[in-house]
Amino acid sequence: MKRIIVVLIAIVTLNLTGNVVGVYANKNNEEFKDIYERKVPQTFHYKFDYDKLYRFLDISEKEYRSEWNNGKTIAEIAEKRDIYPQQLIAYLAEKQFEALDRALKNGDIDRYFYYDYAISYMKNDIIEFIDRNPNKK
Repeated sequence: MKRIIVVLIAIVTLNLTGNVVGVYANKNNEEFKDIYERKVPQTFHYKFDYDKLYRFLDISEKEYRSEWNNGKTIAEIAEKRDIYPQQLIAYLAEKQFEALDRALKNGDIDRYFYYDYAISYMKNDIIEFIDRNPNKK
């Protein structure tokens, strides 16, 4: 008897879950129709503008290259100039959002890609960019 009740509960649960998913994932649902009609795959690669970065860091390209070749990360170069990590991250995020805005406006990406990139990838891309240096000893 217990097995029958457990099986019935499982079936009811699966049926309810299926119905809920059906409501939200139905391609005829006008609210989500644009998700089904989106251009996939989409790509976006932000290319950091080093000239602007040098100006933000208040450093010449020669000084930057010297420190970089000596194993300093961008975060360390910024810290040496009293630029806090949050300021550096905010600056780089602003530049990436500007590029994302242009890509969205030009139709290269859609708003879902924009959201996904901003939420899922941007922070990690920036952290990796400022904390890595293959010359680090």
